[in-house]
Amino acid sequence: MSIEHSTSTRNPEKLPLMSALTNLPHKMVLHNMSWVQYPSQELLEIEGIIWSQHVISRFMHVYFALVVPTSLLAGAFSLVALGRRRAVLATLDLCVLDSVVTSLAVTLFSFTTIARPDYIVTSHLSCGVLSFFFNVCYFNAQYLQIAMLFAFLFQDYLPWVRRLKLPAGPLARLSLVLVCAVGGSLGGTMLLGTAGSFLESAPCQVDPLSAWPEYEIVKFSLGFGAALVIEAAFFLLLVGKLVRGHRPRQKSSQSAYPLVLASTLSMFACRLFYNMMLLNRARLKLQRDNGSPRDELVMNIAELVLFAESCASNLAVLFLHQPCKAALAEGLRNLSGRCRREEEAPGGVAL
Repeated sequence: MSIEHSTSTRNPEKLPLMSALTNLPHKMVLHNMSWVQYPSQELLEIEGIIWSQHVISRFMHVYFALVVPTSLLAGAFSLVALGRRRAVLATLDLCVLDSVVTSLAVTLFSFTTIARPDYIVTSHLSCGVLSFFFNVCYFNAQYLQIAMLFAFLFQDYLPWVRRLKLPAGPLARLSLVLVCAVGGSLGGTMLLGTAGSFLESAPCQVDPLSAWPEYEIVKFSLGFGAALVIEAAFFLLLVGKLVRGHRPRQKSSQSAYPLVLASTLSMFACRLFYNMMLLNRARLKLQRDNGSPRDELVMNIAELVLFAESCASNLAVLFLHQPCKAALAEGLRNLSGRCRREEEAPGGVAL
């Protein structure tokens, strides 16, 4: 049975239908998401829809004109710089390489928003595959950040962290991060609620609107909430050590501090906004409310902010990771020297 979105204030004639729904098992009603749709598709608030579409169009212009090229260029340059020294890659270099590849993948996933204020229309199966691979990148970036904090910051100030039984070797640890990311993504995919309608077409985002409310809750918990609790707890322990005057005798990873901290802060800022909107979407679903055009607008802006995290991460690597920073400085020197030679060449020929 197809159930359209309704509220007592908008569609009072559908109150008997809503009363009948209350007699159904709660789980059956909650997981029937056939009623959900974007506010812009309801055409109930025309002025609000026009305004929100105008605003998101401006955001899209800025994002694709500035953020996407910057992220792709910074990421590609960092990949080349790391590739040239692949024979001597250290643990930090491998983590940075993983981060850059993940950020580039997220930037490519952001092209799914190019149709905004409209949405790409595809089958539930294709949308589920898209969501799965995006969430692998999403969780991988978060878990990699935690691994880098433990490896290059916490173990210097909290010696007992070194005694934790973790896989030996950087490749083994990165593999563990990837396995956790795939597991988290599989858990989210099982909550999309499209098992019986794979071939049906619907508007698609990396986080599908038609997913069960549990999808947003699980994604928040695994991709932000749990990581935030872990990081906050260890940062409090670290601050307590510093306040009491405890300093490590040897900071084995001091050169990685600026990069790790900058990446952590940018990820927190971008994901905080997006996860707040995810929880708001889950709340609306639990209330059987499609929300307003403003809710849709803010969610779309939050999605762009999440994608912009990849640009911030690639820029942090380019300017704060020593091999990439050195390669950038060398490239600028070579470019400057070539420009000077080209300016001097005509004068030399004339003589």
